[in-house]
Amino acid sequence: MRSFASTFLFFVLIIITLIILEGACFRLVENYAKSRMEFAWGKPGHGKFHPILKKLPLSHFVAPPSSLLPPSQRISLEDQYATSLMSFGRPIRDRLQEEIETAVDPLAAFEIKDIKGARHVVLPGMQMPASMNEVKHKMARRLGDPMEYAKGLVMRVIVSKEKHILEAEIMRLQAVFKFLLEEGLACVVVSAATSQELVDISRKLTRYNPMIASDLYVWGDDQAANIILEVTQADPALFKTLLVCDPKPIAAPRVKGMPWILIGSSSSLEKDAGEQLNLLSWVERSRDADRLYPSRLGGLLKIFPKDSRSSFESFAIPYLLVSLDYLSRSDVAGSTPVQLVDDLGKSNTVAESFFKKGEPSRFDLFSLEEQIEQMEESEIISTMELATYDCKVIREYRQIHANDTNLAKVSNRDLVLKLGLSFEQMGEDVLDKIGKKDPLFLRFYNSLREVQASPFN
Repeated sequence: MRSFASTFLFFVLIIITLIILEGACFRLVENYAKSRMEFAWGKPGHGKFHPILKKLPLSHFVAPPSSLLPPSQRISLEDQYATSLMSFGRPIRDRLQEEIETAVDPLAAFEIKDIKGARHVVLPGMQMPASMNEVKHKMARRLGDPMEYAKGLVMRVIVSKEKHILEAEIMRLQAVFKFLLEEGLACVVVSAATSQELVDISRKLTRYNPMIASDLYVWGDDQAANIILEVTQADPALFKTLLVCDPKPIAAPRVKGMPWILIGSSSSLEKDAGEQLNLLSWVERSRDADRLYPSRLGGLLKIFPKDSRSSFESFAIPYLLVSLDYLSRSDVAGSTPVQLVDDLGKSNTVAESFFKKGEPSRFDLFSLEEQIEQMEESEIISTMELATYDCKVIREYRQIHANDTNLAKVSNRDLVLKLGLSFEQMGEDVLDKIGKKDPLFLRFYNSLREVQASPFN
């Protein structure tokens, strides 16, 4: 009996030791923390809870707070949820803190240059050989020429135009930038005092520097955070991830496929119920996703002490990196946000997804051109395409509204008519521009307009 008790205690001791060792590794070893997360959730982009591990009380399986709770109570639970779910980021935060404390001239090994849209952009130093596509678009002179690229561009937004303030912010963030540069992200501090200014900078960076700024990760505090939310409210597809600290709460746009967002707040519980609901609306909308990773991590709210904003920054960097990891490995990460409507008939026009929210008179041709250019080019129009009115604009529209079950019941012919009428009502030049990008659509619409009346009218 004594021998059995000794053996049993020995095995219990081994199990306790293993649990402690595993917890220490999760807390201290970055690669292990990341591997355990992927083991529990699956690979980013194809996540699925592990059928056995999900029965254990691990932080990976904490459920998001219920949306039925009172706003103040839910905000407290959202903070706890974010802390628990991001526990795998603790080793990254430790490494970042060590970098900040020990780095000497952190950016010495990196190139800083001006590009079209921004000055003093720090590049990660990665290169890739030019493909035929880059040569075709005159981004490189010859096939195989080395081209600078980055996994994305982190934009630190401030509202001040004063040169010494910009320089001071760059100096303050040198160690943080080095940390991000080593992960393949380019970094820049930009000044934008209005939402339109930030839109102009962002679009110019994306348009003229696709190898560096095709994906934008934006970060701002206070008034800059307000501007970031305003821009995202009007154009949810512009940024990939938002890091906003102490923003003035405004309502999130009603779209599915929002960018990832981490909101830091030092005074969430002091806001009135309406402001709290606006703050929570961003978390809800960004977590409204069909894939596991964004449905849990897509929107988080973190409360931090008023006198310790740096604690939010150290929390935000691991969040930024996990969003980068997901977006670079997911096959649906580049999809366009979809406007949420109850049915097709409730929209003023079925072409509304091609226009900026709240500005129906401004046609966002840049977005449509960019999307259409990514569609596969074909020199031959098959008889099937002619019979089904299949063309680039229709395929793109159906892709944008892939989750709309009502749209599946609408024929391509009806969509050609309705979209064409919507474009035409906005001016002949708009329809002509669409026709240049997709001549087949214009051909379909002109022929149908002569002999058909739209069934929607």
